[in-house]
Amino acid sequence: MILKRNSLFVLLISLLFWTCTFISLDAVAEKLVQDKIQYHTNLWSRLQNGFALGLPPDNKIINRIGTSYSQNPESFNRIVANSEPYLFYIVEELERRGMPMEIALIPVIESTYNPLIKSNSQTAGLWQFQPETGRILGLVQNVWHDDRRDIIASTQAALDYLQYLYRKFDNWKLAIAAYNLGEGAVSRALSRNSHKGRPGNFYDLNLPIDAKHYVYKLLAVKDIILNSKKYGVKIRPIANRPYFDQIKIHEPIDISLVTRLANISEVEFNALNPAYNRYVIKVSDAAPRTLLLPKTNKEIFLKNLETYQDPRVSWQIYRVRKSESINEIADRHLTTVKQLKTINGIARHKNVTLGQKILVPHVVVENQADNAARKKKQLQNFQSSVYVVKKGDTLYEIAKRYGTTVDQIKSWNDSDENLSIGQKLVILRG
Repeated sequence: MILKRNSLFVLLISLLFWTCTFISLDAVAEKLVQDKIQYHTNLWSRLQNGFALGLPPDNKIINRIGTSYSQNPESFNRIVANSEPYLFYIVEELERRGMPMEIALIPVIESTYNPLIKSNSQTAGLWQFQPETGRILGLVQNVWHDDRRDIIASTQAALDYLQYLYRKFDNWKLAIAAYNLGEGAVSRALSRNSHKGRPGNFYDLNLPIDAKHYVYKLLAVKDIILNSKKYGVKIRPIANRPYFDQIKIHEPIDISLVTRLANISEVEFNALNPAYNRYVIKVSDAAPRTLLLPKTNKEIFLKNLETYQDPRVSWQIYRVRKSESINEIADRHLTTVKQLKTINGIARHKNVTLGQKILVPHVVVENQADNAARKKKQLQNFQSSVYVVKKGDTLYEIAKRYGTTVDQIKSWNDSDENLSIGQKLVILRG
């Protein structure tokens, strides 16, 4: 009995010790992060500090690829500019996981750090996932959003996948090659080398030239960052601080409303939240969505959202009925065919089909007489004015000036983004 009590006492002491240790380790880890932020004012120096992959024995190919980048410094710095909203988050995640910082350069090769880039091979997002690969990694793809383009979700999936590949091949260059080529192809190449009694390192492996070139390009970009003067490239600095904050959204909300409440442009919103396919952020009780906003705009959004009393959603999903035309749907929902096609990505010469799901204005009027009456009543509640487009005008600036939205102006005028000098726009004001 004494032995048992002593054992229990030792166990409790051990648990207390380890609990204190974990707490202290967490505190130390947090301090290390803060120290890194304070020590490195430029994020690129923090990135350099975490580089871990060696260059090949013969650097000629690296110099050749690096020179090809340096011959177009404007293009390279455009990639650097693209990376600015995302790079701090990725660097933090790589440090937290203990992964080589070269991995932060993969989106340079994959997408030029443009999460909205379109590919003929159906890949999407910063990390360019195929649809099937995305699904395997848990990235949801539906009519509302594509998580392959989600900054947080896709980055977590990419780093998870790369860690898995590293555990399998025990080599980061092979893991990166497998990320590009597929783990099966790398495994087969290793097996062939093993049967021939040849080494299994990256440089001795007989991989397709594109896969090897993929890794060489990554190392070349790293070399440019380390030795920018050698390549004659002046890399613009990026502040070593978070660019965005994360906000959990538990109710559906129009994207146009988010931009208005956060006081940001649609361009800014799409850069941080490129996953959304529709004008509404769809939310379920079981799956809240994460919204990214610039750090300077987070509190503005939360404060405005707290006091906002009107409906947060003005769009809904509508299923096309039998023999129903898009003209009928537009008329019933008090909108235009052009607006419906624009919002739903329907080509001009295409029509809707039976059972097709499209986004329509939330208010529905079934009866044509009621429809006309509703339109008349709406117009009576508004004063109209005509704005003549001047040189340099944009729809966003005009909408902001009149306290409305770009979509509303498009709807009132049955127009698109292209403006011409002298064009007359009808503006309705309450």
